[in-house]
Amino acid sequence: MKTIEYRNQPADGLSDYMYEVARKDGMTTIYERFAAQQPQCAFGTLGICCTLCTDGPCQITRKADRGVCGASADLIVTRNLLAKCAQGTAANVYHARNVARTLQAVGEGQADYAIKEPEKLRALAAQFDIGGSDLEMARDLGALFIQQINSNDYDPMRLVDVLAPPKRLAVWRKLGIVPGGPNSEVATGLSKTMTNVNNDVLDLLSHCLRMGIANEYAGLFCITVMQEILTGTAKPNEGSVNIGVLDPDAVNVIMHGHQPLLAIKVLEAARKQNWQEKARQAGAKNGLKIYGSLCEGQQIFNIASEYKDVFYGQIGNWIQQELMLATGAVDVLAFDYNCVMPSIAEQFAPKYHTHLISTDKVIRQGGVERLEFEPHTAVDISEAILDRAVTAFGKRGAVNVPTTQQTAIAGFTTESVIGALGGTVQPLIDVIANGSVQGIAALVGCTTVREGESGAHIATLASELIKRNILVIGAGCCSSAMQNAGLMGTDSVKHAGPGLASVCGALGVPPCLSYGSCTDIGKIIATVVAVADALGVDVPDLPVVASAPEYMEQKAVADAFTAVAFGMALHLSPAPPIMGSPLVTRILTQDVESLTGGRVFVEQDPVKAADAIEAHIAAKRGALGLKKS
Repeated sequence: MKTIEYRNQPADGLSDYMYEVARKDGMTTIYERFAAQQPQCAFGTLGICCTLCTDGPCQITRKADRGVCGASADLIVTRNLLAKCAQGTAANVYHARNVARTLQAVGEGQADYAIKEPEKLRALAAQFDIGGSDLEMARDLGALFIQQINSNDYDPMRLVDVLAPPKRLAVWRKLGIVPGGPNSEVATGLSKTMTNVNNDVLDLLSHCLRMGIANEYAGLFCITVMQEILTGTAKPNEGSVNIGVLDPDAVNVIMHGHQPLLAIKVLEAARKQNWQEKARQAGAKNGLKIYGSLCEGQQIFNIASEYKDVFYGQIGNWIQQELMLATGAVDVLAFDYNCVMPSIAEQFAPKYHTHLISTDKVIRQGGVERLEFEPHTAVDISEAILDRAVTAFGKRGAVNVPTTQQTAIAGFTTESVIGALGGTVQPLIDVIANGSVQGIAALVGCTTVREGESGAHIATLASELIKRNILVIGAGCCSSAMQNAGLMGTDSVKHAGPGLASVCGALGVPPCLSYGSCTDIGKIIATVVAVADALGVDVPDLPVVASAPEYMEQKAVADAFTAVAFGMALHLSPAPPIMGSPLVTRILTQDVESLTGGRVFVEQDPVKAADAIEAHIAAKRGALGLKKS
């Protein structure tokens, strides 16, 4: 196995600056904690460690080719993988259920929200034969999504039957992987992973594909479309990014996590003059400012053109959270699920005088105030968050914010891309056909410290791809890494190859397009499906690749199976914990392609990964009869 020399510092300059500040303050960060864990368990890395029963834990070694119960390496790896996929699916669906409850409550007149996109509501409701007034449609559509989430896994999910592309649906039906309700699929999947229940590797992997499809339609799609109905559809806009955007002379609130509904109410409250005046009376000459962090920030950024008077920027990815607080300028960090480090509450918030507020019932951290979101209490909670921030401002210690300012463009989605192209995807098809754009690569997911410099692999891979005239779409912490690297700004076109540069220059867009949060992967799939439909082909036929260059947690595993089920080639780094099973590795990297059209490939070197992505795109172009680059 390749030995990696750990630098244990961030990749971008602003984070690096704050890292040095935190170290001088005597703080231990994620980088030191990761280094202290080395060398990590090789058995866990390969996926061949089982802790299911008291006869274990068991590891597959040269002297022990099976666990105590007789489980092989293939079975242990697959059970572990299915459990991770189930957790990730459950987490995305939990988010979707929260949004569906809010949509239903709006229709019932029991929420602090209104319908921002009535046309989108009506169009979606019509697909399910739901009629009536806008409020009645909101009520019934929210109820439908909740019913589908909780439906049985032995009944095919109506969401899939109605929304899936016909060519994909035919493939899934043939393979017997059309899922039922995701909560039931998760329950059945976790039952299969128990000791001495299921030792059929193919069945376990098929269940991962079922959950990948459920993850898309009951999770990612639900989240995206319902949030847009309630908060508005993304529109391209330019804004500030990275830690340097924090204002030492303002009361600063960061909304952190994945669920943006409460953040919208905080923005609306912050623009009221009484709160701005309270902030100034507390000594903040620039008033009160709201920022986004992680995927929640990306989602706010998508619609930020509405809130430019109070939204002052997207701070960064999940690994930057300790460094944000180390500025001493964060008065409140309000967070829902997930990606909140335990070190925030236990070490960084007390050190830097940040008041922490958790806003979702799954969050429990010692010493953290809980103001749990409900659709009808969002306004009250927003006011409470601002009150805590104004109070916390007076308790600040030393403030150290980097002075460098960075900007980026966000707010892309299928609708905005089609709008920029004149109302159809045909212009995009034309520039792919003539070779100006060779293909599309979606870089999605997390950042990780495993490769030494968090975000470096993402930025390097994106740079390599756009140089080769491959359009990059980003989502999640990948977008933050590209924003921090200057690849989503107005002048980033200078880093692109001549064909891609000419297209982006004509449209006034960067060569790396931010689609928003990790849950907005559903929007990326919608764009890919729109192109496939326009060409009359299936998704696997397109010169398109998905990549998770620094994936980290369970939702990424569920999203990976979504991509493979849709027939996309998926690049992963670091290697997933499957390498201890040659059978599972072969199935996911080779055999599954003949079934769904998708497959996984692993490459930890970002330049070599770009080579492999370019080769895949070239092969798909050749199969479509398109000219070579």
